[in-house]
Amino acid sequence: MPTTSLVAEPPVVPTRAPSKVPESSTEPRAGKTFPGEGLTAQQARDLQQGVDSGHQPWRLDRVQVAKAFVQQRFGWATVQAAADGPTSVVVTNQDGSKLTLQVGQPVTQGSGGIWVVDSGAWD
Repeated sequence: MPTTSLVAEPPVVPTRAPSKVPESSTEPRAGKTFPGEGLTAQQARDLQQGVDSGHQPWRLDRVQVAKAFVQQRFGWATVQAAADGPTSVVVTNQDGSKLTLQVGQPVTQGSGGIWVVDSGAWD
């Protein structure tokens, strides 16, 4: 009788759901910084392993990661985003609000590495 080996699939580690940051139109934001996803090294390794297994392929595109981050963090539904150098992405909300995100590849560098948001600053 043949034996079947069950290999557990690695857990899919979602972006930590940060609480939405309230936006105040009267409070000046230009230059203010804010934290990124805040993944631990182990969470990043688990996330990389999940992507390597075919989960969350959008994590391989820094612009898509930036869009997902601002949608979760700030509730921005309609955004424009573009890479601005090797480790930054500029994101503009439909209301004109603009910020720059610093992104990195904490586990694998290059085309197979996941991107995570390290930090951001309001423009």
